[in-house]
Amino acid sequence: MTCKGWNVYRPEINIKPWELLLKELEEGNKRSKWVDREPFAYWKGNPIVAATRQDLLKCNVSDNQDWNARVYAQDWIKESKEGYKQSDLASQCIHRYKIYIEGSAWSVSEKYILACDSVTLL
Repeated sequence: MTCKGWNVYRPEINIKPWELLLKELEEGNKRSKWVDREPFAYWKGNPIVAATRQDLLKCNVSDNQDWNARVYAQDWIKESKEGYKQSDLASQCIHRYKIYIEGSAWSVSEKYILACDSVTLL
């Protein structure tokens, strides 16, 4: 038996095979030069899996403070019902900075973040 892991289409979270997704990410990178991208640190994911991710949500813009971070909790159930319109990975390559933060064990998002050709913040 061969384990293909994240190299196959994951319909439950709308992640395409790596080869196809990488091409989409490369196209997403070409849409804007780095200097023209939104000057914010961006993260979207499941904050429930780690206390550090829950703390990260506190860095989002508020009425009192703007840390130049745009962080969002991913609601996979809502996304699946709405056709994954807000979770397209290639369309997230519009930020100068992308945040990578581990979950409870490991995160598959690292390679997608690095492929966006943005500065990665750990």
